[in-house]
Amino acid sequence: MCTAFEIRCQCGKENARLHHINSILPEETVENVHCPACSPHAEFDAGRMLRDNGWIIAYDMDVVRLHAEKLGLSGAQITPEAVFDGGFSSWQGFTPNDLEKANAEKEQLAELASRDMQGYLKEIREWSLVRERRLHEEGWRKARGAVQA
Repeated sequence: MCTAFEIRCQCGKENARLHHINSILPEETVENVHCPACSPHAEFDAGRMLRDNGWIIAYDMDVVRLHAEKLGLSGAQITPEAVFDGGFSSWQGFTPNDLEKANAEKEQLAELASRDMQGYLKEIREWSLVRERRLHEEGWRKARGAVQA
């Protein structure tokens, strides 16, 4: 089970949806996020922050350290990258607003399902592959491992 939550960026222009795999980390693990509009003004601290395609997530690493054993992390392994890439606290989907965008795109294909289920299954598979490739090319961190060479 995962904990999912939404947080507004520092400048208030954007929302980001995050999730915590296995609900190990509390919501307070994420101190704040910076969207591409406000991230250039953030004082970046690599010891507690992670950059992803113009966005910054600031973690409370003291909270992470309190739960590190449950995460299977210790010592130098306890980094913002390990927290994000391990799924312990990362985007819900590939990007900060992935669910909304993906659902809107899938809705366009849904009508085909009522007429041609085989065609729909083919289209949704192709849509998924093309989308993952596009997100990978755009530089989204979570899409890096999704695209097979």
